Amino acid sequence: MLTRRHLLAGAAAGSAALMLPGIASAAQPDTTTEQGWLDWIAAHRHDVSVLIDDGAGRRAARNPDVRRVMASSIKVVHLSAYAVAVAEGRLDPKEQIRVGDWDAHHPFVGDGRAHFTALGRLGIPCDDYGIAKDPEHRVPLARLAEAMIFFSDNAATDYLRTRLGDPALQRAAARGGWFRPDTRSLGGEILMLIMPEYAPPPGSPAAVRRAMGDTVARRFVADPAFRAEVFARWPEMPSDPDEVWRWFKGHGQGSASDLFALHRGIANGLYPTAREILARPLAGSVPAGASEVLFKGGNLPRSLTMGLSVRWPGGRSGTAAVLLTGVSDQDTANATLLIEALISALSDPARFAALERALR
Repeated sequence: MLTRRHLLAGAAAGSAALMLPGIASAAQPDTTTEQGWLDWIAAHRHDVSVLIDDGAGRRAARNPDVRRVMASSIKVVHLSAYAVAVAEGRLDPKEQIRVGDWDAHHPFVGDGRAHFTALGRLGIPCDDYGIAKDPEHRVPLARLAEAMIFFSDNAATDYLRTRLGDPALQRAAARGGWFRPDTRSLGGEILMLIMPEYAPPPGSPAAVRRAMGDTVARRFVADPAFRAEVFARWPEMPSDPDEVWRWFKGHGQGSASDLFALHRGIANGLYPTAREILARPLAGSVPAGASEVLFKGGNLPRSLTMGLSVRWPGGRSGTAAVLLTGVSDQDTANATLLIEALISALSDPARFAALERALR
C-alpha cells in the first residue's frame, strides 16, 4: 500500500515537472508541520486558492474562482472519463494494452521518472529512460488508469485522452460541475519545452498552445525518427529557474471551484470506478470514524495543487481543493504535511476553524 509520502513523491514527480535546483523563494514559514502550512497560507493569501467543505455545515474559501496552474490535479478529469466509459461499456478494464503503445506517449523526460516507476511496479523491464525492453508486453487497461493516479504517469494520461477523446473528457467533467477543463497533451507540453521551434510565441492564446502541443505529441507517437530527434535534443532543455517558470505558468489552468466540484461528484458516487481508484493510495491513512480518503495532487515548478475528500459511513463527505502558487522546492517536499492538515480540517471542527482563520 502506498503511504502519503510515497503518493506525494509520485504526485510531485509526475506533473510534467522538471524539479530543477534553485527554484526557491525567500525565507518562508516552516512547512514541516501542519501549523507551518497554515502559517504559509496566511502569509500568501494572494497565492492561495482554496475551497473546503467538511460536509457537516462548515465551508471556507479563498480566491476559489481564480484560475491557476492545475498540474497533475487535472488527471481526475481523465479518470472520471475513464470511469464513465467503463460504466457505459465503452472501455474494458481487462483489455490487454501493448506496452509499446503506452511508451509512445512518454517523451523520455519531464515526469520525474513517473513512467519508469509505473513500469517497474508492474514488473516490466525497461531502460533507464522508462521505455519497456519488450514493447509487445501486454498489461490490462486498468493498470494505466491506476498508474495515472498512483504514480502520476503522464504517458498513461495522454494514452487515455487519445483513446477517449476530448469531448468525452469534457462531458465527464461537466457531469460533476467542471465545465471546459483544459485537457491538453502533457507530453506535448514537454516536447515544446525540449524543442521550442514547435511551440507558439509567448503570450499566444491557450487554444493555440494546446493545438500545437497536440500536433507535436501526435508526431512523437507516430514517427520513430522524430522520437530519435527528441532524444538527442532533450539535454538542451532550459535549466534557468525563471525561464522554466515562464514556460510552466502557461500550462493548463483551472480554479479551486472547478476541482472541488469534480472531487465532490466523485465522493458522492457519480463515478464509482474513479472513487475506488482514488481511495486506494491512502487506504491506510483514513481518520478515525471515516470510511475512506480520496486524493489526487500534483505540482509544477512554483505550483502545488491537490483535491481530496474524506467520506464517512452514512453518506457524509467532506471535500477540499487547493491550488498554491509561489511554493519553493522545499515546500513541495513537505506537501505530505499539507495533506494531513486538510484531512485534519475535514475531520476536526477545531482544525477546520484554524484553517478558516488562515484563509481570512
